[in-house]
Amino acid sequence: MCRPTDPLSIVSTRILNGSEPLRLVVRNDDGSWQFLCGTPVDVDHLLTTHAHHLFDELPDDLRPLAGLPVGHLAERYGPGFPWRIEPYEEE
Repeated sequence: MCRPTDPLSIVSTRILNGSEPLRLVVRNDDGSWQFLCGTPVDVDHLLTTHAHHLFDELPDDLRPLAGLPVGHLAERYGPGFPWRIEPYEEE
């Protein structure tokens, strides 16, 4: 069930269909999220959803990122690798 206070997020369809792993999570300054595979972004491969759907359905190693501070990103080489968290400045 969607909660009206949940920020909208974008997610790569390549992650959802399993053709690419989740490698990059961004928490934007407005509280919205980006869940990306780390390859060049094509708007045709992006969907909008609520972040809680992704935290509920993506791998368990994503759950610790639910507390990612606004203005930060988490990046990794691929599944099984540790997340590297750092500040992020929107362009």
